[in-house]
Amino acid sequence: MKKSDEVGANIARIRNIRGMTQHQLAALANVGRDYLAHVERGKKAPTAVWVGVVAAALGVDACILYGAESEAEQIDRIAPTVRRVLAAVEFPPDIDAEPLEVLRPQVEQVGKWRHAAAYAKIVDVLPDLVDQLLVAGLRDGAPAYALLTSVLRAANTLGHKTGHYDLSLLATNYMVSAASQADDPLLLATTQYVKSAALARVGATEQAVRLTDRTISEVEPLADDETAAAVLCALHMRRAGLASTAFDADTTDTHFAEAHILGERVGDRQVLGTVVGPTNVRLFELSSAVDLGRVPKALELADETELPTGYPRERQAHFWLDKARAHLSAGDPDRAIEALANAKEAAPEYFQKSRAVKTAIRTTASQQRRASGSLRALAHYAGISD
Repeated sequence: MKKSDEVGANIARIRNIRGMTQHQLAALANVGRDYLAHVERGKKAPTAVWVGVVAAALGVDACILYGAESEAEQIDRIAPTVRRVLAAVEFPPDIDAEPLEVLRPQVEQVGKWRHAAAYAKIVDVLPDLVDQLLVAGLRDGAPAYALLTSVLRAANTLGHKTGHYDLSLLATNYMVSAASQADDPLLLATTQYVKSAALARVGATEQAVRLTDRTISEVEPLADDETAAAVLCALHMRRAGLASTAFDADTTDTHFAEAHILGERVGDRQVLGTVVGPTNVRLFELSSAVDLGRVPKALELADETELPTGYPRERQAHFWLDKARAHLSAGDPDRAIEALANAKEAAPEYFQKSRAVKTAIRTTASQQRRASGSLRALAHYAGISD
């Protein structure tokens, strides 16, 4: 595993080229200096949002910090498919669309594949389905645009899981446009929840915070409704996560307190394509605890959280990845390897595509005197060469 491919090494290299100290970069990016130092030394595995913030402060695209793509990533079908889909939004095809009763089950299946991290299956059907829904929107109006919003969310997922954050942000812009025509304010609020993460991944955290705060204020008057309460739960989770990236512990805690109350009220379920409930609040809290350097709290959450039977595989993988990050923060690469192996088992395609996984693997390697056979096997599966 080459040092030049590590996020931390690339941050340090570009920071030095810019003539910046760690203190200066940390202040400019509004991140913790100690955390930055650990990342640069390969001792901690940052989130995609954190990398996006630092990339913006350095004046580079986040993909530069992740290093060169592997050959497998270069020939992957995902990015070309997403580009084709987003181009179609600007120029709808001249076709006769299927009736909505035919398209709706297909859209529901794509949603299931998204939560299962079955990306190859999505790629196979996405272009034609988007074409159909673009034309159906002109014919059927709001119901078709609601379905289009859901499918564009899958395009966003394909973009950001593979590190193509520009495509992710563009997909969320089109999501917002489609949701605005769906005549459902809660669906629109959900798209803002998704867009705020896309903004943060490209380093636009101030815009992400303003968007999330505004959307929370718009949804709060509707909170007596169960669906609105679920959407509000997701928004408070997002706002807490954004605050933890900025090392703002008080704001993080405030929003998690709200999210916990709402999560207990609505229970573990999916609403408008978003996973909500007490379990997902704990998963967000685990990730934030790692970002804030609350290592004992992160380890406690990692050890005590039990995922319900049938929990979405993508969220399972996120949990195991953040559990690995918690063990890395504690200097325990062996347990991090165990967690990474569970992430691979939960969602193999996510494990292969996610740049956050690759960062965690490289961080684990830096903490071992000699990379173990287990770690090398995981690295090989994730497309990382020695």
